[in-house]
Amino acid sequence: MRLSILSCTAILALAAGCGADSRGTPDTGIMVDATFDAGTMTECTGRPAEAASARGEVAGLFDAAKNRIVVFGGNTSAPVDCIPAYTQTAEMWAFHLDCNNWEPLSATGPSARSRHGVALDTMRNRMLVFGGMQGDPLGGGMRFNDVWAFDLTSDTWQELVTTGTPPSRRGFPVVAYDAGHDRLVVHGGDPGGFNGTSDMFALDLGTLAWSSIDTAGGPPARLYHGSVIHGGRLIIFGGAGGYSETTYRNDIWAFDFTTDAWTEVRGGGGDAPLTRFGAQIFSDSAGDRIVMFGGHDSTNLGNSNDVVAYSFSADAWTIVRPGDTLNGVALGMCEFPAEFTLPEEGVPTPERRHSFVATQNGSAAYVLFGKTDCGAINDVWGLDLAAGTWELLRPPTGGEACNRTGTAGCTQLCF
Repeated sequence: MRLSILSCTAILALAAGCGADSRGTPDTGIMVDATFDAGTMTECTGRPAEAASARGEVAGLFDAAKNRIVVFGGNTSAPVDCIPAYTQTAEMWAFHLDCNNWEPLSATGPSARSRHGVALDTMRNRMLVFGGMQGDPLGGGMRFNDVWAFDLTSDTWQELVTTGTPPSRRGFPVVAYDAGHDRLVVHGGDPGGFNGTSDMFALDLGTLAWSSIDTAGGPPARLYHGSVIHGGRLIIFGGAGGYSETTYRNDIWAFDFTTDAWTEVRGGGGDAPLTRFGAQIFSDSAGDRIVMFGGHDSTNLGNSNDVVAYSFSADAWTIVRPGDTLNGVALGMCEFPAEFTLPEEGVPTPERRHSFVATQNGSAAYVLFGKTDCGAINDVWGLDLAAGTWELLRPPTGGEACNRTGTAGCTQLCF
């Protein structure tokens, strides 16, 4: 059963959500994690115990100065009877890595949205937000092309009033900050009808003027692609051209900020991972490689949780973590057996997902939220890029398959 980009977020969901995770919430006492936080003893008593609700189509980034991950927006609805639902939020949350606790941020800024892009403006220490959408994309939903800046020092929003011709309103764009030219770069996305585009724009952050970038010889049109800055270039991976799984991609392209030119680094096929959308990539500078996680592929598995690395020097993909194994077939529309997949053995791994937050601090990468077979999820994981190992930093309150939660005698995929 192959799923289109439109239906995949719902068809794999057996229920509109899952029950509480049997592992509960983390202790609020002293917590130390040398890999994924500052590595110092911190008194965590009194930190908030609440967690951000489950969501997908959300974006965020790592704030080094405050050792936290800041997230904005997202779609908090789970599918209902296999029909996608859309309830966007304007919530701001910070996940503090010293105590693994969530903190709601009360700043008022952009309207509620999902499918937006974010980038870190390193010159001004702020998170830049572009685009996104609100409402049902097939039922009169609104797309955006506004630009907002969240000051990470003061935790305040400011809308950037731009000039020139901006990108069209869109969701699922790739957004990146080009430090050498002090500009925000926007590539691809969905301007309407779940059809990708190949256009590219730059916003000069000194003058706030938009300009277009010639994409001749660049990647084919796409949306929902992963991206990261590696070796001074913008690297993109995968995505989809539109509805059909025949448009899913697994190629790698690099955009040179100096020449404004694209280069195809690697096509699909061979040892490349399965074509997919909604995956994300991290930069492993020490190994001169990118590391990919998750996404929704074009097979019966659908949502994935494999970890695969591409070496630029060797021009080769290697499997870091194989992820879950497909173990069953759909029994019918929205009917999946409890053992539809078998979790990867021997090591802790995140639930399979797409449309999640991916960010990093050096060799420590982080995965938060996302759309799963059981709706949406709100866990937090750390991935050691050098060792290829996962660590659960905050368990979910729902959204996991039953056989992942430690519950005995699961009779269906989701609770």
